[in-house]
This record gives sequence, C-alpha cells and structure tokens, in this order.
Amino acid sequence: MYAAALRASGDTVAALWILAASIFSNLLLDLLFVAYFHDGIAGAAKATALTLFFAAFLCIAYLFHSHRKFLFQKKDCILRLSMIYTTLKCSLITFLHQASLYIGKALVQGTVNTGGTELISAYTAGTRIEGFANSFGDSTSAATSVLISQNYGAGNRQRVKQTFLHSLKSTLTLGILCGLLLSVTAPLSIRLMIGTSQAIAFSRAVHYLRFIAWFYPLCFIGGTFTGHFNGISKMIFTLCGTLLQIVLRVILSASFFPGMQLNAVALATGLGWFLAVSFWSICYLMRHQR
Repeated sequence: MYAAALRASGDTVAALWILAASIFSNLLLDLLFVAYFHDGIAGAAKATALTLFFAAFLCIAYLFHSHRKFLFQKKDCILRLSMIYTTLKCSLITFLHQASLYIGKALVQGTVNTGGTELISAYTAGTRIEGFANSFGDSTSAATSVLISQNYGAGNRQRVKQTFLHSLKSTLTLGILCGLLLSVTAPLSIRLMIGTSQAIAFSRAVHYLRFIAWFYPLCFIGGTFTGHFNGISKMIFTLCGTLLQIVLRVILSASFFPGMQLNAVALATGLGWFLAVSFWSICYLMRHQR
C-alpha cells in the first residue's frame, strides 16, 4: 500500500530502491535458511515472510522521513461513505480481475497436468521464464496507470491522450524486443531452469517459448490498455477484457491440447491476448468518438 502511495505521488525511485533492497534481502535469507540451515521449503517461506516485514519497515521509515502526510494518523479516522463506496467499487473490480486471471491459469495448468511429468516440467519452466519477461510489460503498465491517473485527476485530457499514445509505441517496441529475446535465448534460459537431462521437457519448453514469443507485442500492448483504463478509473473494461481472454485461453487449451500439447497453450494464450486487445481497442475508440 505504501509503495503504491509512493508511486502515485511520483516518487517511483524510492519505491524501486525499496523493492531492490527487499529482493536482495530475500536472496540472502534464502541462502541462509535453505542453503546454510537446510530448512527446505519452510526456510524459503521464512525468508519471504521476513522480507515482507523488512520491506514494510523500509516503506514506513521512508514515508516518516520524507512523506509523513501519507502515514495513517488519528485525524484520518473519519467515516466518509462516498470514499468507502469508491474504494469498495475499485477494489472489488480489481479483485475480480486478479482472481479470474489466476483461476484461468489454474485451469490451464490442470489441462497441462494431463500430459504427464515431462510436459508439466516443460510448462512450469516456460512460464517461469515468461514471468520474468512479462515483468517488463507489467512495470510499463503500472507506470502508464500512474501517469494517466495524475493527469486525469488534474483534468489534463490532452496529456492523458499523449501519455497513452507514447506508452503504446513504447510497449509495442518493447514487446517486439522481448519476444525476439525470449525466442533467441529460449535454449539457454530453459537449460538454466531444468538442465538438459530431461530431453523431452527441454525440447517442449523451448518450442513453447518460441511459439508464444510471436504474440508478445499483443501482451505488452494489452498492458498499456489496462494501464489506461485503470488510470481513468474504468477498471470494468480491464475486467471484461481479461475475462474474455482467460475464457478463450481455457477453452482453446483444453480443445487443442490432445493434438498440439504445449503449443496449444501458447496458441490459446496468444489468441486470448488478441481478443482482449481487440476489445480494449473498440472500447477506447468508442470513448473518444463521443
């Protein structure tokens, strides 16, 4: 919450440094609990929990020093029904958006699980690499949302449009570059994840990454649209687009998996992104034709 407050105020550098410090501490604590104390999965959980406390402490300490007005105080204990309504409306839609996304991923994972251990291994390794690549698009989407919300709140509609168009160009370029990088480095990245001893899993994971990399521009463009709609408090468009792409991804993955296996998941994911971007494009154009 406090990191979001920092980003919303424009102090993104501090939020970045706090994130970097927490990641570094998590790595050190993982080495301590897992490698040194041999505490296994429980050690990884302890490291994550302690890191969360550390990150929260850093946020509060920095806010106390530089942005004390963001800290919760007694004078903030005021019941405002309009603010409660706005908060519940926004948070409920965001909850439904995130929940539908992860439920869909779980259903796709269930389909992959029917293919045996090699495919499970390949899909797990591939999606972990994908998560790293997608983090660039997620970061751009978050930055777009912050900039658009600031200008939208200030009533500067021209800056809102300019921010969206600049972000669209940037994410398209970034999506193409990340897709190319993902495709070229697929053998190396999968080797780091599962090695080469599992020949079938290795081969399937590489093919999966190279197939889905073709659709990455759509994924990154979608991030710009979600950042835009979230920034102008129209999260319902974000939710509807996500539901469309998740439902299509689940249906197509289950339908094509027996014949195409992991390529079915990659194709279903790409077509889902295409459907979502098409829907968001129509919503954006309709709003700006009024």
